[in-house]
Amino acid sequence: MTISTHDPIRLAFIGGGHLAQAIISGILSSTNPWTLNCDITVTARRPEHIQQLQSRFPQLRVTDNNLDQRIWQDTEILRHNPTQDNAPPPILFLCTRPADIPTVAKQLAPALESLDPSVRPTIVTMCPGITVSQLQSWLPAGTAIIRSMPNTPVEVREGATALFASADATLRVNHVKLVLEEVSPLVSIVEQESMLDVVAAVSGSGPAHFFFVIESMVAAAEAMGLPRDAAEPLVVQSCLGAGFLAKASSKPVASLRKEVCVPGGSTEKAISHLNQSGVQELFRVAMQKSLDANLKMRFC
Repeated sequence: MTISTHDPIRLAFIGGGHLAQAIISGILSSTNPWTLNCDITVTARRPEHIQQLQSRFPQLRVTDNNLDQRIWQDTEILRHNPTQDNAPPPILFLCTRPADIPTVAKQLAPALESLDPSVRPTIVTMCPGITVSQLQSWLPAGTAIIRSMPNTPVEVREGATALFASADATLRVNHVKLVLEEVSPLVSIVEQESMLDVVAAVSGSGPAHFFFVIESMVAAAEAMGLPRDAAEPLVVQSCLGAGFLAKASSKPVASLRKEVCVPGGSTEKAISHLNQSGVQELFRVAMQKSLDANLKMRFC
C-alpha cells in the first residue's frame, strides 16, 4: 500500500498513556508531508487525563468514549461504498494495559463488524502477551490485525520496533510501518509471531539493560573518586556515541570492540575480566528469563 501526501491518514489511539503520547508527539513534530494531513483522535478514561491531553495536544480530538462517532465517522461513509475513497483505512492503536485489551476489543467488535473489511480500521496492539489468535477470537472475522513491539526510546523518536501482521493485514503492514517510523527509525517486520516474544526480550527490554550498564559504570566511577555529575554525562555520551558508531560503521560490532582493546592495554584487561566473569552468559540467561516471562504472559 502506497501513501499519497494528499491522502488523509486517520489514526485513533485507544488509551492516551505514555506510549500513545510519544507517538502522537513524534507525528505532530514531523516534517514529513503526510503528517500535515493527519487526522488523530485519542481516548482516555479519567477527566484529569482528558484535560491533560487536550492541553498538550489542542489540535486533536480527545474523548472518553472508545465508540465516539468522531472516531468512526470517516469510515461510516464507506460502509456501503468501499471504493468511494482511495485513502488508506484508519489505524486503531490499542494502547491500553494488556489486561484491558480483551474488554476493549470486545467493546469495539460491533462497530468493526458493521464495516466492510476493506475499509475496516487496522487494529495495532503494542504489548506482549496478546496473540493474533486471541485478538481474532474477540474481533470480527476479516479484521486486519498487527502486533507491534516498540521500546521506550520512542519518547525521543529513537525507538526500535518490530511488527507482525496477521494474514488479513499483509497489505497494510507498510502503512503502519510508515506511521511508526516517525518515532522509531528502525521498524522491522518479522515473519513469525513467536519472534515478537524474542524482540520483547531483546529490544523491548534492551533499554533497561543499557540503563543498568550505565548505572553500574557510574557507580564504579564514583567509587574511584569521580563525582557523579561528571561521571554520568561521560558514561551516557560514551553509550550514545558507541551506538551511533555501531550504526554508522560497516564493521561488525566485535571488530569495533577489538579496535578499542589495544593488546595489553587497559581496555583489553577490563574486557578480559568481564569475559572471564561470564558476563556474556549472564546476559544470555537474563534475556532468556525475559523471554520465558513473555511466553507465560497470556490473557484468556
